[in-house]
Amino acid sequence: MKIRYYITLFVVIAFTCNAQQLPMLSNYFYKPFAYNPALAGDKDVTEVFASHRSMFSNFQGSPVLSVVSVDGKLKAKKAYAGLYVANQSKGLFNNTNAFASYAYRANFTDDVYLKLGLSIGVFDQSVNYSKLAVQNYSDPNLFISNQRRTGLDANAGFSFHAYGLTAGFSVPQLLGTQMKYNDNLNTRSYYQQTQHFLGSLQYEIPGNKEKEIYVTPYGLLRFVANAPLQYDVGINFDWKDKFWIGATYKSDYAVGINAGFTLNRRLSLGYSYDYMIGNIASYAGTSHEIMLAFKFGKLKFKAGDDTLTAQDKKLIQLQKEVEELKKNGVKSSENTGKTATGTNTNKAAAATNSKFQGKNAVKENGVYILTNKVSDFTHGNGNPMVKGYYIVVESIFYKAYAEQEMKRYMSFGFPDADYMIDKTTKFHYIYVFYTTDRLDAVSKVQDVKDAGVPDVWIEALVD
Repeated sequence: MKIRYYITLFVVIAFTCNAQQLPMLSNYFYKPFAYNPALAGDKDVTEVFASHRSMFSNFQGSPVLSVVSVDGKLKAKKAYAGLYVANQSKGLFNNTNAFASYAYRANFTDDVYLKLGLSIGVFDQSVNYSKLAVQNYSDPNLFISNQRRTGLDANAGFSFHAYGLTAGFSVPQLLGTQMKYNDNLNTRSYYQQTQHFLGSLQYEIPGNKEKEIYVTPYGLLRFVANAPLQYDVGINFDWKDKFWIGATYKSDYAVGINAGFTLNRRLSLGYSYDYMIGNIASYAGTSHEIMLAFKFGKLKFKAGDDTLTAQDKKLIQLQKEVEELKKNGVKSSENTGKTATGTNTNKAAAATNSKFQGKNAVKENGVYILTNKVSDFTHGNGNPMVKGYYIVVESIFYKAYAEQEMKRYMSFGFPDADYMIDKTTKFHYIYVFYTTDRLDAVSKVQDVKDAGVPDVWIEALVD
């Protein structure tokens, strides 16, 4: 009878109390989409993320959490989507959740905007009572050895962004679904999913904007009715696309440290460790978490990306010397009216004194369009060019350097990058898109600028 009393007491506590039910990652600062659907695609690229966390290693049946997600930006410039799957096992319980998320961005300015997000998905929860050690398995008050329930769930949230500040609020387990479990006498117990309320705040303080070095304090507040308030506060030192290191205080139970690094701007690896404090420190054991993330598609272009060989760097230096020699010529042609006024802002092309001279240049929706004869250009492989609109990102004199730059644009999300040659000036024009539609070309210029290329123009080749 005593054994039965303890089992019944355990079941009552497990199924009726309103506790913090949500598992939380230590690396949530890297993937905030895990707790707020509004933050899907927060890096503006498609990213696959995976994490594995084990807690309280000294306890038998201690929590183990595994997460896999993918999120990114949709073709619609203000829309984002993501998929999130998590599995947590702890003691008798095994929970799996899968969500599809959608987020929409409303811009106030380029640097101030609001995102709204919604996740809809399913959960699967099983309770394996066979893990309990009992004296009499035929006791009718025992629950059936393994019971499983599935249902629908939803999360909602928003985030506000302004000049490095991100403030968010979300409500996981929005539907508050109730699950029923029966013992051998058909007595019912309930497990209630309780709405949680999560608030987050972080601010990127620039240490060196040019090198993208930031110090980022952050905080996360978790509230559920009739349960203790939980909060995390932390700070990270982050050198974008290189490495990060930080520390977190977790309300009254742990101090966490985390570190990670990024390879080739795409692959990120991270690790976190929780040092237990408070009443559980002497017997809880350790908590660890590892994470892996990989970015796909078009990365934000960085002019300083070091992907060139020593020979390529020498060619760049020679290119700069040529530009310096030709600057005076550019100024002279501008004074004599031979170069169109208000021309393209691309510094390399402006320095070469060839881009606008004697050509018809117009500005449409803030985009410069240069109209030239298709017969004046040839493809890099020697073939004739075809009529249409070419989105150009750079003009270079040396062929070897042009080919290296073309490959560099291809590696950073412009797979169609190519180049053509102006037969008169011998300059190589690197372009990343081609289309036969003028409006489509103007639209694609903005896409290229959004990817981080500041100086873009259109070469319209006609008969």
